[in-house]
Amino acid sequence: MHGPALAQQSPELPPHEGQAAPLFYKGKGPGRGNSYLERYEEDYRYLRDPALSADYFDPLKYIPLDTDGTVYLTLNGETRFRYDNTDHKNFNIATGATPAKVPIFTAATGTSSNQLYKQRYELGGDLHLGPNLRVYADLYHGQETGHDVGSPIPGNLRNDLALVNGFGEVYETGDATKTGFRAGRQQIYFGNDLQVRANVSTNLPSPVFDGFRAYQDWGFARVDAFLYNVVVFQNGVLQDRDNAHTNLWGGYGSYDLPRWGFAGSDGKTSLDAFYFGWRTAPGTGGKGSGVYDDRALLTGARIVAATGAGFVSSQDHRDTFGLRGYGDWGDFDYDWQAAYQIGSYSRRAVVAFAGNTDTGYTFHGLPWKPRIGAHLDIASGGAGGGTLNTYQPMYPNTQYYAPNNEFAPTNFYDIAPRISIRPTETVTAEYYHSWLWRYSEADAIYTGAPWPGGSGQNNYAATVLAPGRAIGRQSDLRVTWAITPHLLTLFEFGIFDPASAIRTAGGHVTTFLDANITFKF
Repeated sequence: MHGPALAQQSPELPPHEGQAAPLFYKGKGPGRGNSYLERYEEDYRYLRDPALSADYFDPLKYIPLDTDGTVYLTLNGETRFRYDNTDHKNFNIATGATPAKVPIFTAATGTSSNQLYKQRYELGGDLHLGPNLRVYADLYHGQETGHDVGSPIPGNLRNDLALVNGFGEVYETGDATKTGFRAGRQQIYFGNDLQVRANVSTNLPSPVFDGFRAYQDWGFARVDAFLYNVVVFQNGVLQDRDNAHTNLWGGYGSYDLPRWGFAGSDGKTSLDAFYFGWRTAPGTGGKGSGVYDDRALLTGARIVAATGAGFVSSQDHRDTFGLRGYGDWGDFDYDWQAAYQIGSYSRRAVVAFAGNTDTGYTFHGLPWKPRIGAHLDIASGGAGGGTLNTYQPMYPNTQYYAPNNEFAPTNFYDIAPRISIRPTETVTAEYYHSWLWRYSEADAIYTGAPWPGGSGQNNYAATVLAPGRAIGRQSDLRVTWAITPHLLTLFEFGIFDPASAIRTAGGHVTTFLDANITFKF
């Protein structure tokens, strides 16, 4: 993953020839040519000029409601059909361990393989009430059926009707700045998605948040401040509510340095600085629901916390400070990030850290424009001197590390070479192979949360007492094809071969296949 984060999981579609580049590009993408995941960031004001209309759906993108065209409506929609096939889900690993000199593992029960058929339907509208006020909302319906679906099915996979985004925004656009304030339910992404983002692999993007966001955008720089409660999706008709006991707040800033040159190549660099405050309390139905009996939190010689999986037995409070630098120099590209985290977990002090680097080289002069790169990642774990060092990744893009959320990015380090090619302008293929190890053998290996805001337990509790540093090897092939500007298909196949730390706990090789087709307008 490299470059601006908002373009990571959706292919970039070619803009209309007459489209002007947006002035405040850090917050906007123009019309159909953008690749933002948030549909509310799309801007179709250029369609005031009928001569720029070039798509069958343009009449739905700019519907004037007054004579001068400042009051108008933009509609969007999406239908996605997805098939998932997982063998030995979560490695078919033991779900608990009895502390002893020789650990006694609780055997996994039930079938460990499933075939899931997922359906997503979305319809959204963006109503602009003059040059300074807008109201945006979108509704989602999700279905999940198949073999070994599980029960209960979380609300972000099966939901009769849910409001994913619903907010009002006031803003002022000047010659040099854009300033705005947004209040309501919001689907959010920050930076390279490795700290906070909504998971779009689920039928309903999640997590989403209720709260407030203020921003100022200069085009070359942007500052955001925010205060949110996480939303808990529950199946039904508009049965979703925010959870006041799980909160996210902070600020994010981004700045483009002046362009530079070296050794005959041009370079550009952007710097981001961020602060995320996060708090969750047990027994509230949110992330950190307290359902997990935290026997993994040991006292004495070892302290191990089941926080990376998102389920805690007491309040978890984190303050995360980070820096990110990204850009390119000639054919090289880079995206490097470091984070330092303090706080408290179960009345114990927390000091933790994480880092991510993604560096690559693209052979633009060769057919298919191959890119060769690698990402190196690390997140602390373990404990010492009464201080917990287990990093809490909040709401990360876990598919960046493993396609089926086999583990959460905490208490680990990895190296992941990868290669991507573009046989055509609309087809992209990427293959990577990762080697993963435990940062601390005195801490568990953590699974990605089954769903943000859900209830469950740390499936890898057995690894608390399992010896071995090696976690395993992950191979993954991902192919996307933008068949038309409105029709996208994706195929992904991954194999995770667990190493000693997981095999000792009873783990097996897991395979994952995902095939989906998406229609958007």
